[in-house]
Amino acid sequence: MTCKLLAVEQLSIGLPAYADRAQAVSKVSFSLGEGEILCVVGESGSGKSMIANSIMGLLSKELPVLGGRIELQGIDLLNQTPAQLRILRGSRMGMVFQEPMAALNPLMRIGDQIAEVFQVHGIACSQERVADLLRAVNLPDPEVLVRVYPHMLSGGQRQRVVIAMAIALEPSLLIADEPTTALDVTTQAQILKLIRDIQRRRNTGVLFITHDFGVVREIADRVIVMKDGELVEHGSADDVLERPLHDYTKKLLAAVPRPNMDAPRPRADRAILQASGLRKTYWRGSKEVAALNDISLDLRKGETIGLVGESGSGKSTLARTIVNLVTPDSGEIRFEGTDLRSLSRKQWKPFRKRIQFLFQDPFESLDPRRTVGDIISDGPIAHGTSAAEARAIAREKLQLVGLDPSAVVRWPHEFSGGQRQRIGIARALAMNAELLIADEPVSALDVSVQAQILDLLEGLRDKLGLSMLFITHDMRVAAQICDRIAVMKLGEIVEEAPARELLSNPQHPYTRMLIASVPGLAAGSVVGSAMETS
Repeated sequence: MTCKLLAVEQLSIGLPAYADRAQAVSKVSFSLGEGEILCVVGESGSGKSMIANSIMGLLSKELPVLGGRIELQGIDLLNQTPAQLRILRGSRMGMVFQEPMAALNPLMRIGDQIAEVFQVHGIACSQERVADLLRAVNLPDPEVLVRVYPHMLSGGQRQRVVIAMAIALEPSLLIADEPTTALDVTTQAQILKLIRDIQRRRNTGVLFITHDFGVVREIADRVIVMKDGELVEHGSADDVLERPLHDYTKKLLAAVPRPNMDAPRPRADRAILQASGLRKTYWRGSKEVAALNDISLDLRKGETIGLVGESGSGKSTLARTIVNLVTPDSGEIRFEGTDLRSLSRKQWKPFRKRIQFLFQDPFESLDPRRTVGDIISDGPIAHGTSAAEARAIAREKLQLVGLDPSAVVRWPHEFSGGQRQRIGIARALAMNAELLIADEPVSALDVSVQAQILDLLEGLRDKLGLSMLFITHDMRVAAQICDRIAVMKLGEIVEEAPARELLSNPQHPYTRMLIASVPGLAAGSVVGSAMETS
């Protein structure tokens, strides 16, 4: 039996008067034992991160603790002074944040940032000790890395640095707040394995916040499910995943992307996009790097092709090459027979209506200073439509993507992430696009919102005859929405096949590695189950 490390009793956290509910967290109770991993699951706004921040003493004054108790190894955290909390942070409890670039100081070298953890607590720290920590989180060449800056590392490497800082003083409690959400599937698998290894090696209790049930299946001992600030279900990982009791838990599980294992739809005879022999190289210092290496792709009318691969595989470079944001060194791109590479800037303009881009981050892709109606109307107006007609188009497209047409007078900050992504889709459809290039359009969204956007895109594809190039690092998402999947590695397409065939019988070792890295797959996730029954 594990000793109790953390106890949260009847915790309630208030919200500002203008919020949509009175409390961010309402009378939540749970405990965490030494050497145990407890996953906190729920959608954005459910109160997950509020709980983590209250434990760490990081809540703002606008979010007061209204009642309850939080004890860490018998210490009442809510009655500690700021100075006492600073001592406890790092020594007794550490936190890994979702976005490593925001958690690291861009002006400080990696080694100095890790050494600072020791210095704050009055502990001498040598370069060798810093290098040992980097080695402990499986980073290569730690003697070199101590001298580099955060921007010189990949996302996965930066997250390992943040984990090294969090475990530097060997705290008993490690809080991980969505630490793998922004990472590709193989890096995600490495980070999950690293956290498990740290937990087992140091008997650390881990409070792991996530909205991904694949991650839960992979790592959790116990699970609590949060909805609108309340704890609605609590149990062992097996019980919650296999025998959920609450309707909300069942809804979240049902939203997990499932591969479409139906027979593939017949391919249209007419190709809408043909790329052949595309090459693009960049120079990094004195080293030439091939972002695209002899890429060829054939997308048919009404078809969805998924581009899958790790960060740096060339997926986004290929997408930007197609829409003329990146100029390839060689190769050909044809849209319905027209050679796009031979067009002048003026000749390109009509094709910008027909080829539209859906961006990854719905928070950054909309101008916060303009109303939704203006954002959607801009494209039609630029192509000669009157302001009144463009406004009518904006209302029509908002309704098409499931939003109220009255949203034209509202501002982007008034919408949730999923609603903003719908606005981005409406903006693309306002141009009567024939080809939609979607670059990681659901990676920043909760699993339930992700399911809504995928269903919307599928419905629009079938209703409007849209063709889509769908870029993702999540094999589960690609398997749900795509007719065919092309797997990219280091600038090359190493395998392409119908989604069902690629999932059930992958040919390339890299494809097999990507599928094996899907969280929860080895434990019999929905992807695994679907593949077994196909």
